Order: sequence, then C-alpha cells, then structure tokens
Amino acid sequence: MNQVHKLSFFLPDLRGGGAERVSLLLVQEFLSRGHEVDLLLLRKQGDLLGQMPEKANVIDFKAERVRHGMIPLVRYLRESRPDIFVASMWPLTTIAVIAAKVSRFKGRLIAVEHSALSKSPQNTGLAGFALRASMRWINAHANAVVGVSAGVVDDLHNLGLPAHLGRVIYNPISLNDKKIVPIAWSHHPWMRYKASQRLLAVGALKPAKDYPTLLCSLKMIIDSGRDVSLLVLGTGPLQKKLEEQCRALRLEEHVHFGGFVSDPAPFYRAAGLFVLSSAWEGFGNVIVEAMAAGTPVVSTDCRSGPAEILENGRYGRLVPVGAPEALAAAIKESLAASHDTDSLQARAADFSVEKIGEQYLKLLTS
Repeated sequence: MNQVHKLSFFLPDLRGGGAERVSLLLVQEFLSRGHEVDLLLLRKQGDLLGQMPEKANVIDFKAERVRHGMIPLVRYLRESRPDIFVASMWPLTTIAVIAAKVSRFKGRLIAVEHSALSKSPQNTGLAGFALRASMRWINAHANAVVGVSAGVVDDLHNLGLPAHLGRVIYNPISLNDKKIVPIAWSHHPWMRYKASQRLLAVGALKPAKDYPTLLCSLKMIIDSGRDVSLLVLGTGPLQKKLEEQCRALRLEEHVHFGGFVSDPAPFYRAAGLFVLSSAWEGFGNVIVEAMAAGTPVVSTDCRSGPAEILENGRYGRLVPVGAPEALAAAIKESLAASHDTDSLQARAADFSVEKIGEQYLKLLTS
C-alpha cells in the first residue's frame, strides 16, 4: 500500500464557487485513497457545507477577516503538523506561506491559484501592490505554486512569480448521472421549450462572467426570428442590474435567473447548448461539466482556460470577448449543427477527479 499522508486544505469558506467545489472533490479523492484530510475554513459557512465528505476533519477558524486567520493557522500548523498543506486563492496563499514560516512548518506547502489575478479588481491600488509583492517575495517560498490553467500560470509570472515556479494542473470535474430536473422545475418556463431551444449559463452574477454581452446577443437572436430561452444558474451582486437589462431589452419571457443550484447536472443534460460569455476565467469548470453531460459549448476565448479545454475550437466554438454579434452568430450556428456527444464526453474525461488527483499526489509527494 502507498504511504498514508496527512493533508490539510485551506479555504475561506464553502460558498458555491468553482474553487470550493474543486477542493471538495480533491478532499474526497484523497480520503478514498486512504489519506487523512483536514479541511481548514476561515468560516464554516456556505452553500456547499452539505457536500463536505463525512470523513474529512473540518476545522472552523471563526475568522471574520482573512488576517484574523493567521494566528489560528499558525497554531494549527504547530500542533497538527500535516505532511502536506494546500492553500487555495490569494490572499489565503500568502497568509499560508507566512504562517508556515512563523510556525516553522516542515511539510510541503502548495499554493493553488484559480484565476487570472491581473484581471481582477484586487490588482488595483494598495491591494494590487500587495498582490504583486506577494508573488515576487512571499508565494515564491512555497514548495510549489499551481495554476489551474496555462493562462493562470503565465499571469502569475507577469505579476512577478519567479519563472522557475508555476505548475499547470487543471481542475478536476465530476458530474453525477442524474438526467431529470427536480420536480419543482418540471413546469418552469425554460422546460416548456424544446431541448434544442434551451440555452444554459452557469456562474456567479458578477463582472467576470459578462452576462450583459450574453443578454445583448440573446436579443439579436430573438430579433432574427429564432425563439430560444436562457436559464442562468447562479447568484451575485449584479442580479438586479441584469434583470433591469432584461426588461429594457424586452427579454423577460426569454431569460430566467434560477439562483444557486447545488446539483446542476440534470440542467446541463436538459440544455441544448451551454454558453460561457466570460470576460476572464481561471479555468472554466462549467465548460467541462457541460461537455461531460454531452452538451455542446459556445464560449468566449477569454483568458484563461476555455481555449485550452476546447483545444482552440476543436470541441466547441470560441468567439472574442465582449462581442455580442459574434456570440449570437456562434449560438445560432451551434444550435443548427450536429454534435458528437461521445467526443465531448471523451474530452471531459481528461479532467476526471481520478486523473487530476493522481497529478496532485505526484506533485505533493515528490
């Protein structure tokens, strides 16, 4: 039997985001391989609490702010002494490196970044200075720095991460086999459309996802005489503005905001086309989830992730960022085309939790 390790994963909380879902998948994979896993949370809260693996040891730091997590993290590292410590998402990655130094942590520390940080609001003012400084001098002291796409690693280098650091490990994806949407959704307006008329978007209602461009493209499709319905699964600060845009474009009957859904698998399978309109991404988990369901994809060629997943258009159409005309044309073309479901699912299998988990274990134990 392979050597058993004690691993610790450090996250802010368990909100319903891609990084949190990925971490839970990896935790479950390592537990299934016989390893011991601690899940460290600044705050034990979030939509994904119910999906925590039963065997994971969850530790709540009860920290209202990131900096308040420093002392309990130092204490944890001194007392628990895990073999491997994985911290995700800046500034937690920086806090983790500092805490490891203060506690004289002797294990391996892996920092994982899930987004192109140079594109985020964090890369402005004093926060931006702190971000770039941390990449140059602090995160460089981790044993390894992982980016979830080649674009993320390039972005980290541009922010100052030393060139010899930075390893690409894509996000793992696991989609269950549920095919039927919940009963409560059976009479939803989106479900009254034919499958070939159903568009799906999944992701937080925030600037990075650029839903305004998607809504403008949908207006063009409707005006061209094509009747379609769009379901957006996700919550976020821009919902009110997006609803106002729908009213201004007279799209109320064609666009539906479905809120957070803990299990989107049956919605992927019910859709005729999945659309990603993001201005930037770290990886694009939702693209792989759609492909795993056999659903064709149209995506912006944003930095970073989509072009890597879709192999520059081999597995789905790519359009420029912020170009509603191009997005509308790609959606109409894709709805009219035939698609090789087996090919899409085979590509999605490249991102299975078993394959990605093995890559992480090789890095963590090397």
